[in-house]
Amino acid sequence: MTTVISAQELDTSESATVRPAGTTKAWLTVVGCFLIQFSTVASVNSFGVLQDFYVHEFLPNSSASKVSWIIGFEILLQLSLGALAGKLCDMGHTKAILLIGTLVYLFCFFMLSLARSGQYYQVFLSQGFGMGIGVGLCYVPTLVTAANHFPRRHAIAMGIVSSSGPLGGVVFSITLNNLIPSVGFPWAVRAVAFLALGLLAIGNLLITAPSRPEQAAVIGKTSLLHGPYLWTVASGTLLQLGGLFPLFYIQLFASSHNLSRSFIFYSVAIMSFCIALGRVIPTYFAGKYGVVGTLIIFEALQTGIVFIMFGANRPAGLVIFAVLPRYGLIFGGVTSLFFPTITALVPSQVDRGKFVGVAMFPAAISSLIGSPVAGAIIGSNLDWWKGIVFSGVILGATTVLQAIARYLHQRTLRV
Repeated sequence: MTTVISAQELDTSESATVRPAGTTKAWLTVVGCFLIQFSTVASVNSFGVLQDFYVHEFLPNSSASKVSWIIGFEILLQLSLGALAGKLCDMGHTKAILLIGTLVYLFCFFMLSLARSGQYYQVFLSQGFGMGIGVGLCYVPTLVTAANHFPRRHAIAMGIVSSSGPLGGVVFSITLNNLIPSVGFPWAVRAVAFLALGLLAIGNLLITAPSRPEQAAVIGKTSLLHGPYLWTVASGTLLQLGGLFPLFYIQLFASSHNLSRSFIFYSVAIMSFCIALGRVIPTYFAGKYGVVGTLIIFEALQTGIVFIMFGANRPAGLVIFAVLPRYGLIFGGVTSLFFPTITALVPSQVDRGKFVGVAMFPAAISSLIGSPVAGAIIGSNLDWWKGIVFSGVILGATTVLQAIARYLHQRTLRV
């Protein structure tokens, strides 16, 4: 029989399962995890710049939908490899898996700089496939390792680490946007890759994996078929399906409405910075009022705000859409609260990496098809209203599914 314990009981019991290495090493580990995600997830969050560059200049014979398969496949590997990487993390191989992921990511990043104009397969193999593997091996272990060092405040620890991806996206985007016109695509990519090399080296050195007893005491037994967990996984799957359209098409959307290229770029950069803030600030309210309820509120806000994109065909509208609501605090809040929600609904500390990783796999599939499907929906004529409605309806469904998960969880607690 599955035993479910409350959030307070979970916090109290976690120290019996994971022995943190001490305050100093714990915070250094968070910094190390931050730097690793800053350098790896940034390649995903900065793709908006490359999407525009690939479609208009580097891969002129490839449609926006075809180019989207590059980032779709990278995200597929980022999330789908989470089950394997998370399990290896649970088994005590955290530093080894992070090192392997780092080396694969850096090798393929430098290989991207050797890709030739018009050669789609070279960009796909180096960025979509190779870099995707590297990001996938680093993503879940950095989140889980940071959380394991802070048993009582794992949501904040995970929020800090997940905020690094958007910040890295800002740095990578600004660097690529300024260097590609001046030094060309190859050296622009190498410059960013060398930056990632330095930060990843420091990050790997700072991380300490918390020690775990060989026979960990398990609080109850939680199955992967646990109802609230399954509904949360379904909600996260739809989030990836509908949420990627605004994220990766906002720059192309704005340029198609004849807005200034420099204005478009810096609006997207500010948007990424606000996403980073959104991944930290909501975790404070989650710790105070409950992570699941906070997530549902942010998902509901996200659903309504996506329709503001209808009015983003002028500078003021673009700023309001990209910076203030959805991609400011709301989108960042939803993505950062999803992982703590999984750990809150499934209190199995010894298998935390497994549960987080398995939840990523169906989300990975929807990430692969989400952006290309949206590209096919708007078509070559760029019928943006179709993409907006598609995204809004799908995101509305995520709110309903997460509300169902919360209801089932509360009903289980009352039994």
